Amino acid sequence: MSNYQSWPILSDVQAVLDSLGATLLVSGPELPERVQQITDQVTGQVARVTQRQFIPDTSATVRSYDGTGTAELEIDEFVSFTGAVAVGLQADPGFPLDNVLPVVEQNKPLTRLLRGVGSLPAFPVAAVYQPVPTIFPAGRQNIQVTATFGFGVSIPIDLWQAVCGEIARRLVAESLFGSSLGRVELKEGDISTTWATSSTSALDLAVQYKASVKLYTRPSGRRLRNLRPRMI
Repeated sequence: MSNYQSWPILSDVQAVLDSLGATLLVSGPELPERVQQITDQVTGQVARVTQRQFIPDTSATVRSYDGTGTAELEIDEFVSFTGAVAVGLQADPGFPLDNVLPVVEQNKPLTRLLRGVGSLPAFPVAAVYQPVPTIFPAGRQNIQVTATFGFGVSIPIDLWQAVCGEIARRLVAESLFGSSLGRVELKEGDISTTWATSSTSALDLAVQYKASVKLYTRPSGRRLRNLRPRMI
């Protein structure tokens, strides 16, 4: 059974190769090493193009962000949130920010934090209260967020399958002497060996990979939800 919390391994790629009916030139102890090399190439390309971290951190880490001067802060995608601290000359090493909660949106990765979630009490007497600042103080790299960062708890299944197919396709392309499609025959004396793959299947894998990478690429524009810092 495939594990979607890590990228494809040799057995996953081999299953795709078997479905293609492809025979590789690389075999024996060299095959696992070559599969790993191509896996690193493909997953590195996915990370560069999408600008996303699909395998979450194993534990919470600290990252710094610019304070917005508002009640909202957009950070890198995260799986779980631990806490936030404001740092600066007036509060070294910093003071913890209370009432900070992640914004949960259906079918979207977690990227936003809010302070002061809720509203004023409905009753007039209870509405008389002592104002408390509920913003992320404006500054440069002055908000330290502790969280487990990553796109999600596991890799999206369609992206995982596309990456697995692309790894297999690149292996087949090498075995066919630079041609990713068609049939190649090698003769050595009286012995003839043929390598072949379905051109339709290989083409489908390439199309699926490009479409999945495009689908999960981070949007170039950021939210315009009043994120301009208020320099008070």
